Amino acid sequence: MKLKLPLLFSLFLLAQNGKSQTHPIEIHPNNRVASLQMTPTEYNNWKVNDQFNNTAIRQALFQDIYVKFQDHFDFIFLILNEDTRPSNLPSGQLMKVSNNISGIGMSNFNDCSSYGSAGKLKAVLHLARRDYLRAGPSLHELMHNWGNFVLQTESVPGYGTGLTSFAYLPHWGFTGGSTKGQLGGFQQSTLVNNGGGSYTVGTFGPNANGGNSVPYSQFELYLMGMIPLSGVSNFDVFKGITALSTNSTTDTFTATTRITYTPASLQTLMGTRSPSSATSQKNFKLLVICLTDTPLTTSQWSLLDDYSEKFGRTASDGSSSYNFWEATNGLGTMETGNLQNSLGVDENLFTEDILVYPIPSKNYVTVEIKNNIAIAELSVYNLLGQKLENITVRQNDNKIEINMNDCPKGIYHLSVKKDDGQLFTKKIILE
Repeated sequence: MKLKLPLLFSLFLLAQNGKSQTHPIEIHPNNRVASLQMTPTEYNNWKVNDQFNNTAIRQALFQDIYVKFQDHFDFIFLILNEDTRPSNLPSGQLMKVSNNISGIGMSNFNDCSSYGSAGKLKAVLHLARRDYLRAGPSLHELMHNWGNFVLQTESVPGYGTGLTSFAYLPHWGFTGGSTKGQLGGFQQSTLVNNGGGSYTVGTFGPNANGGNSVPYSQFELYLMGMIPLSGVSNFDVFKGITALSTNSTTDTFTATTRITYTPASLQTLMGTRSPSSATSQKNFKLLVICLTDTPLTTSQWSLLDDYSEKFGRTASDGSSSYNFWEATNGLGTMETGNLQNSLGVDENLFTEDILVYPIPSKNYVTVEIKNNIAIAELSVYNLLGQKLENITVRQNDNKIEINMNDCPKGIYHLSVKKDDGQLFTKKIILE
């Protein structure tokens, strides 16, 4: 008779079989959403100090997540287990991890290894309330993976006259589009030229337009690689905004500069997008993790599972909110399911190919490499994600001794980087 372990307990065993386990991670039975439990102090610090913006703490958390999951995800959403947004936090945030796209105004780079990814991860995102995946700004934050890094846009501090506009990257500001954009801007077809530098448009937001209630505009779809540049209609960008007023259906503003962009002028400005829309990635995989300091209740699990299913659905759910498939006009997908197929990494690495001993240790840790495994480097981190030591492994090194004499008692992570870029971690205990 085989004993079937609950998934949460299985993850603890997975960690004990060779990789560090700092936070318990539980997966909903429908395999569309996970929870990561912090201590109450850690969770409070995460919220109060906006630690998603602390590079060392953020990267250490994702390193821990990648102990449990394989490198299958393009994006990872962290969602706070909150009914209301903490007042000190923005509704959503995105941190770029890598970029291999040319022609969107961003240089190519790859910081995946700092997060525990071997190269697939594009960005990590943070939502400050439980329902923000469904209501938004999830679509808005995802759009920041591709823009705006190219158009010099402007906005104003509020309504009134005698205003001075300011640079407003990475949002659209006073920019037209085929629809009101996820990153702000008005619908170009509503533009009326009143003369004398005055213009009226349908109501809009310079930085956003109502969460997931609007789809992506043509230009946003182009930046995402969903459509060719020829599929983008002409639109205007306004600068030098000196006045702005509003009523229930329209906004009126005064601007000193109006720039009309066409596909040809955009091509000149940005260059050619590579990969093009013909070959660009359009199907993505998303990991949704709820951060919490207590186990999720049944109702919280159910809501998060429902939000995740609807966000990843390749059809409409009949509501007023757009999911990713709807927002891209059916051109893109964002898979949120089948998490059971993404659990774990090479569980045999630390049992057959690499020995780490003694654990616990008092001062020295020995790493023994077997079976001619090609190791590039070894690194030791504390629980804050701070790198304490980095060791380059030479070709014939098969036994390496790490001096931990200067480290206080506690738990550390040994990170092993193979020549092919794969990362593995093991917990070291000093006593």
